[in-house]
Amino acid sequence: MISIFKALGDSHRLNILKMLARQEMGACEVITAIGLSQPAIAHHLKILKQAGLINSEKEGKIVFYTLNKDGIKEFYKQMDCFLEELSCFSCSQTKSSPLRQNPNLCTEMGFDPEVCEKEISETK
Repeated sequence: MISIFKALGDSHRLNILKMLARQEMGACEVITAIGLSQPAIAHHLKILKQAGLINSEKEGKIVFYTLNKDGIKEFYKQMDCFLEELSCFSCSQTKSSPLRQNPNLCTEMGFDPEVCEKEISETK
């Protein structure tokens, strides 16, 4: 599932998937549509294929790429299970952190207290 998230983490790869959802394409067609170099498109296609999101089929000298519908369905199943695991917190009370009972736990674990005191910011 991690390889799929990595594959989906790039706008060019998302665009390639959208195009392949509509029709099969050769690499030259993807290059023209996306506007990147051949090595860049080859890299993106390789990542998508390794993630199981696309298929390739060689016909003569030409390789055609298509959306791997079975791979997409498998990803949906994995995501459904993952989201089900996350939603279990709504069924029961979340367990309290031991740090609530022992404020010195950070130091006892060998960390600078600042590690536990500093809030992570959301700035991009």
